[in-house]
Amino acid sequence: MGLDDIRAFLAEVFAPWVQRLNIEPAQVTDTGAVFTIAAGDELARIGGIVCGQAVSAIADTTGVLTLIGHNADKRIMTTVDMTTHFMRPLKTGDIEATVRILSNGRRMATCWVDFRQSGSERICAGATCAYAYVDG
Repeated sequence: MGLDDIRAFLAEVFAPWVQRLNIEPAQVTDTGAVFTIAAGDELARIGGIVCGQAVSAIADTTGVLTLIGHNADKRIMTTVDMTTHFMRPLKTGDIEATVRILSNGRRMATCWVDFRQSGSERICAGATCAYAYVDG
């Protein structure tokens, strides 16, 4: 699937509040995908720091979108486990989420998501997301 297909899937399938996270697919790579997020004050807590709940929701959503793009289909999946690690504050503004597919089997898939301020090499947060494919 291309970037336009991923955008359409996000608009058609996800809840309205997830769509308001401002997730924009930027690139599909051989091993994952890259997304940009315009994080405004609505995702922040005091001090202009993006709240952990938003980071976790973005990680889960970008993981699903990456797998949809790589599988080139709309296989139904559900999140079975997720762990988010916060290393330093992720501030409002432009954020980059880089998703790497760690495994993508017949029944399960696992992704790692790195969060950085756009233009920075320093990781601010990371998440491991595991999904089960729901076949019929």
